[in-house]
Order: sequence, then structure tokens, then C-alpha cells
Amino acid sequence: MSWLSFMPPALAPCRAASRSGVAWPLRLLGLSAVQARSVPAASCKWNNRHDYNPVPRRTATTASAPSAVPYASLTVGIPRETFPNERRVAITPQNVALLLKKGFSRVLIERGAGDAAQFPDEAYTKAGATIVDRDAVWSQSDILLKVRAPSIDGPNNEVQAVREGGTIISFLYPVQNRPVVEALASRGVTSFAMDRIPRISRAQVFDAL
Repeated sequence: MSWLSFMPPALAPCRAASRSGVAWPLRLLGLSAVQARSVPAASCKWNNRHDYNPVPRRTATTASAPSAVPYASLTVGIPRETFPNERRVAITPQNVALLLKKGFSRVLIERGAGDAAQFPDEAYTKAGATIVDRDAVWSQSDILLKVRAPSIDGPNNEVQAVREGGTIISFLYPVQNRPVVEALASRGVTSFAMDRIPRISRAQVFDAL
């Protein structure tokens, strides 16, 4: 009596192929002899009707890590807020000094960006920032820091002013500002919405409210 007779019907084909090298159970499923021999016995599974199904062995893949850009090659820019009655500025002179200490190449401040928040240009200059005009801060910055989402309408279309492939960090409110998000994406801009960071203990360091 064959040892297959002592096994559950659903297990017999797979065990037979693994112990005796017989490939006929797989040949019955329409696989060629080469394909049948290439399916490992450990990759067998059955559905609820006890039908045999070969499962291809999973192949390990290694995802290539994106190339990192050193801080020394990056310029951070802070434009003046143009939203009506907005008096805030995205960075203080103290944090300008911190970014430069971290190794960023330059910190560009649009002229008068901090006046409404009681941070004069002289304070930024003393901290190491470079005071520039509007066009320079938008065109020369790899990373832009803002309070409000960039405008998309009117003469000051800030989305079109962002460097293609650049990065912008602000309160973006992507659900309410979907056209802004889509316009940024069309220019290849990476955007970080500060309002989407969860208010949990681990994320308190990013709290900007």
C-alpha cells in the first residue's frame, strides 16, 4: 500500500512531488515539466475545495534609497506673508542662527518679512540671514518656510513663483486648498502641511500652533 493512502487527499499531491520528485500533479494543472519542477513543495496551498494551487516563491527585493542632499547645498527662504491682516512670520532671528549652525548654506529673508511681528531686518542680518527682495527669495530657495498656504490667484501668484522641484513648508490645509495642492504637485513641489501633523506627544517638537 502506498504511503499516499495514509494522507489526506489534499496533501498527497504536494507530498508526492516533494518526496519522490514526481511532477505529474502539477502537469495536470497545465504546467510544463520545467514549470512543475520549479515550484517548491513548501509553496503549496489549497483552497476550501481542496484544489491544489502552486504559489510562486516570493523574491526578496531591495528598494533603492533616495539620494540625500547635504544641508550645505540647501538654501532656506522666508518670504513676507501677503494674506490680509497676517502679521506673523515663519521664522525668528534666533532660529535663523540655528539653521545656519545646522549647516544650511544660506537663509534668505524677504525685506520687511518680520516687521509686523516686531523682527526688523537688522535682527535677521545679525543672526546671519541675507536680506533679499521678493523675486530672489522665491527663485533662489530650495526650501521655503511660510505661515499661510501660498496664494494661487491674483498678481502675487506664489505657487508659480516656487522653484520647480522645490519644497515648501507651511499651514497648507490641503482639504480646503485642493487647487493649491494640485498646482504645487504639477510643478513637482514637495509640500509639508504643518496642520496635518498629529497633536501627540511624539510630535510636540513640530507643534507650530
